[in-house]
Formats: sequence, structure tokens, C-alpha cells
Amino acid sequence: MISMTQAFKNVVPFAPTGKTGFDSVMKGFSAVAKTNQTAGIEWADFARQSFTEGQAALKQLAAARTPQAAFEIQTAYLKRATERLMAQAQVLKDLYAGLASDMAKPRGASV
Repeated sequence: MISMTQAFKNVVPFAPTGKTGFDSVMKGFSAVAKTNQTAGIEWADFARQSFTEGQAALKQLAAARTPQAAFEIQTAYLKRATERLMAQAQVLKDLYAGLASDMAKPRGASV
């Protein structure tokens, strides 16, 4: 019967060994955790801003006197929302691209 250590070595022959390897793995995990935390904060801010702008648009819609005015308010809101979403996607793309480049560095130089 194979011990757990032997099975692990067979499954993960490329795993880093020693203190340096462990340190580089932990730095990698730390970078991923930090990036995910930053992404979470970004999404929370985006959601808060979207909610606030949605409320303002709804108040404007309630005050609209004509269907034409309501349509213009909706169009302006949707345009701003789309622009905000595209900007948010760019921020997250840059964030995760930075993580990918950090993770692609040689193990001794990561993060």
C-alpha cells in the first residue's frame, strides 16, 4: 500500500520543495488573495455607485412629464451604465493581468 506522501509525490512531481519552494507558493497564494480582495472592493464600489445612479434615474423618470422625456432619461442612464461597466471591466482586466504577470515570473522572483 502507498503512503499519502508517496502518492502526493507521484501526483505532483513538479511541486517546489524546501523552504524556498514553500515561500514562493505562499507568495503566490498571497498575491491571489490580495487580488481577489481588491476585486471584491472594486465590485462593491461599482455596485454602490450603480445603485445610487439607478435611484437618481428612477427619480428623474418619476418626474418626467412626457414619454419623450422618459425615453431620454432612460437612454442617458443606460449609456452611463454601459460606460461604467466597461470602465469596471477594464479595471478588473488590468488587476488580473497584473496577477497573471506576477504568477508567470520565475518562482524565486514572484510577487
